Amino acid sequence: MRQVSARARTLGADAIFGQTLPLLMSPTLDAQERHVLVKLLDRALLRLGDEARPHVHRILVVVEPMLADAGDRFAQAEARQIISNLSKAAGLPAMLAALRPDVDHADAFVRRTTAHALAVVGAALGVPQLLPFVRALCASRKSQLARQTGALVVQQTAGLLRSGVLPHLAELAGCVAGLLTDGTAAVRTSAALALAALAQSAAPYGVEAFASALPPLWAGVRAHSGRALAAFLSAAGHIVALMDAADAAAAVHRLLPVVLREFHAPDEHMRLVVLAVIRRCLAHPQALPRAQLLADVLPPLFECFWTRRVALRPRTAVHVVNATEDMALRVGAAAV
Repeated sequence: MRQVSARARTLGADAIFGQTLPLLMSPTLDAQERHVLVKLLDRALLRLGDEARPHVHRILVVVEPMLADAGDRFAQAEARQIISNLSKAAGLPAMLAALRPDVDHADAFVRRTTAHALAVVGAALGVPQLLPFVRALCASRKSQLARQTGALVVQQTAGLLRSGVLPHLAELAGCVAGLLTDGTAAVRTSAALALAALAQSAAPYGVEAFASALPPLWAGVRAHSGRALAAFLSAAGHIVALMDAADAAAAVHRLLPVVLREFHAPDEHMRLVVLAVIRRCLAHPQALPRAQLLADVLPPLFECFWTRRVALRPRTAVHVVNATEDMALRVGAAAV
């Protein structure tokens, strides 16, 4: 591997990629062999520089599926490293030219991996370099799939950068705020999830960046149901956590009736979301006074969540215990 990477310019990009990329796509490849090939590819990219530009699409076809392998964190990290080095070697125009045809692909898996790859490109080359393209995606009138991909790019960027998203928070939030009123439910849901990811990554700062998103967000909380409502509630909960006491009190007043209603929802995902929202609201004592917790929140919490059915679902049970613990810290163990 060292000899090949050291002689990368002598051997040429065609010879190196022509041999390594088919091997990486082999179904019989084990984790250790894949790791060696990925390291070889990574080092070759650093030495080849702009000679890798004609091979950008071929490399992305091989590497992008690794980004979606949620069960293998090492594969995801290796894929991000390759795409990052490829971006630096080939440049932004070459990366966008290779990724652009897939932003409105009919297959949702292809769109998700493309959005993840674009987020890695933005993290590698700088978010300001990618912002014009993201704005164009979110403002696309030709394709709802392209708008959804734009929201996914924002969501993935927030997840990759974490607190590093703060300098670009207003621009990214502005890209997706207008999609909260989109005519397609899937686009609205993706936009709400993107705002939730931005608020979570920026916490506890940056609430001003979400000012333009709040009116359509409250309207969506009142109007939606199912998965779309879960996304809107998640975004609202994360933004409430950033607010000061006075604004949080007004926001909780809007949220609480919907959250209490969804305590009775049969969907497990919705139940996890409302538990998370309640925990974030509890962080503001003035927004949820002790008397209101005892009268309005605690009885339905025990009625809907402390059941045998919930106890048999470990994933939900952990969240129920955590929410109840937070509640006990506010109202006292005796009341619980």
